[in-house]
Amino acid sequence: MDIGYRLRNLLEEKDITQRKLAKSLNISPAALNGYIKNRRQPDAGTLVRLASYFNTTTDYIYGVTSLKEAPATPYNAEERRLISIYRTIPDDKKSLFMETGKTFSNYGKGKTAKKEGTSNQT
Repeated sequence: MDIGYRLRNLLEEKDITQRKLAKSLNISPAALNGYIKNRRQPDAGTLVRLASYFNTTTDYIYGVTSLKEAPATPYNAEERRLISIYRTIPDDKKSLFMETGKTFSNYGKGKTAKKEGTSNQT
């Protein structure tokens, strides 16, 4: 993914023109067009204003994450490690990784339910 791709999608989702966005952010339409066509990169301040305008994160605009909204709580070290591992897996194998994770997740839920059921019987 590139910044231009994300910006084009965000503009379409919000149904606004480049000119309107440029005016709202107080940047030139030519500068915005340069970002959208990947001819130039926004500076940090502009990037933050773009993220704020679209109610998303700078990481989403840069393509670092596919999550438009920031997580409610920051990732801990183990969660960041899982994300890092996932990103190194070939695309055709990612579904296997996800299914394995779901299996372990369901396993943990099953044990909790059994413990709760056992404690209710006494």
